[in-house]
Amino acid sequence: MRYSTEARLKIKKFWSHGSAHQLPVLATVGAVSVLAYFLFAIMPFFLPGTDDTHFPPYLALPQGGFDLSRYYLLYIFICLNALMLFGLYLLALKAVGAHVHEEDENFSRPGPKKDRVTYCIFGFAVAFHVIMFFTPFLLSTDLFDYIRHGRILTVYGENPLVIPATYFPDDPFFRLGGWVGTGSVYGPLHVYLTAALARLAGNGIIANFLLFKGFFISVNLVNLALIWKIAARLKPGLEKKALLFYGWNPFVLTFVVANAHNDIIMLALVLAGILCYLDCRYLVGALCLTLATLVKFITLPILIVYVALVIRKQPGLRKKLGIGAGSFAIAGVVTVVSYLPLWAGRDTFNYLTTVGQKTNFTLASIVRDMAADHLQLSLSNTVVQLSIAGLLAVYLLWQIIGVRDTAGLLSASAGLAFLTPLALLWFQPWYLTLALGLVALRPWRLMYIACLAFSFSVMFFDSFWWHAPVDMSIQKPLRVLVVFGPPMLLLLVLKARETFPGLWKKTVAWSFEGAGDPDKSQAGEAVSDPSFLRLAVEVTALLVAAFVPMAVVVSSSPQLRSIANLMALKFKLLTNL
Repeated sequence: MRYSTEARLKIKKFWSHGSAHQLPVLATVGAVSVLAYFLFAIMPFFLPGTDDTHFPPYLALPQGGFDLSRYYLLYIFICLNALMLFGLYLLALKAVGAHVHEEDENFSRPGPKKDRVTYCIFGFAVAFHVIMFFTPFLLSTDLFDYIRHGRILTVYGENPLVIPATYFPDDPFFRLGGWVGTGSVYGPLHVYLTAALARLAGNGIIANFLLFKGFFISVNLVNLALIWKIAARLKPGLEKKALLFYGWNPFVLTFVVANAHNDIIMLALVLAGILCYLDCRYLVGALCLTLATLVKFITLPILIVYVALVIRKQPGLRKKLGIGAGSFAIAGVVTVVSYLPLWAGRDTFNYLTTVGQKTNFTLASIVRDMAADHLQLSLSNTVVQLSIAGLLAVYLLWQIIGVRDTAGLLSASAGLAFLTPLALLWFQPWYLTLALGLVALRPWRLMYIACLAFSFSVMFFDSFWWHAPVDMSIQKPLRVLVVFGPPMLLLLVLKARETFPGLWKKTVAWSFEGAGDPDKSQAGEAVSDPSFLRLAVEVTALLVAAFVPMAVVVSSSPQLRSIANLMALKFKLLTNL
């Protein structure tokens, strides 16, 4: 007992030291993180069976013929490295966050020490980005899909929204990456950007890889500058925490930056729109958000909320009508002009509307597959999509009615950026990039913790899940359970504590009934054992909490269902039931 108390005191002293001395703690954490990211960068060279026939090598293993024991040892090392990165990241957040609360009154008088802290945070963020640029492998092959989209337009003169890469089997990038049979599911601005980069890079694989990756990483550094500037405008002193929250996030660095996803471009345009709003350049802000929608369509709800707030901010009816008409005119004209060179009638959106019908690792797809046992797949897909669209429409309407100021705009935008990807039938981890960038600007507790939890669970499980020697029908529900389960459970617990504080305290007090109460232990009173009723209720709750996700996993996997049925049959035979 004495040793555990001493350990707690040492940990508390360490945390307080980090709060009081930001710069030494951040410098130490940053230096160790550089080493950890370097280990991450060279890790694929030690993977057995890595496909290194092309540059860069993919982090991919063959279906068979490799040493599982060696792979599992490496996987343990990968997990430990991920845990270390997140531990260091949380330590840095703790140091910056505690310091902000302590010196909240002095935000308006920044001194040299604060400038050094900012330079330290930004400097290490740049160092992390440089390491990710030189990382010679990809966890995602989307970068080569971008290159093919650009080459289809600029080299072959075809429309990548309707013409897939299968039309050009002799292209040097045809065998690199996936999705060769699918056209671009992004907006026209994405097509034009990738076409310009492909034109500059030519036919070289290394040249395209470095140019595309360098461009997206450079834009993400611009994102860091925008986050710093916006956060400083919103609340001087917050910029350090905002910059560190996004710029040092291990998930953002290893999944988004290292793989050069176009969510970086979308985030840059949304941040530019918010900065324009702060500068009262409302129409320019509407233009920026429209361009973000023309990269990826999930920012469309944010554009609608933005226009609703801008209209509400105007003092008279005439100005409200003018700014509203101007915003919608800009959005409409820019969208039409962008689509005109690529317009192919209904086929323009064919791949965008069909990609969501593919089975993917989301809560919505699990519900869709379970409904397909009773309905046709197309009907269950339609029912689930309409239900989700209805819920999102209600949430969007609620945000439009409630938005009143900049804080409301950030809250609504972050909520929409966070919930919209989770409700899709097709989800990839980097879809959360926009939410992370927006939450950094207003780190209110629930969304802040939820984004941290998702960053951890997605990175920890998603990093190498496709290498596991497990059937895909089992991987899918397991991935959904691991990635979405802990963050959503944490959100529910935090929301329950916030919504019903009195009931929560009574429940906790009823559960413990004085156990560990220092007053009672010091007075020599015996701590009562839990009653049978309390034990029965809590054990039942724990069994239900464990059974429900297990039931979802089993029901969504034919192999696990057959195993469960076999076990049930054997149990009946043994018990003669």
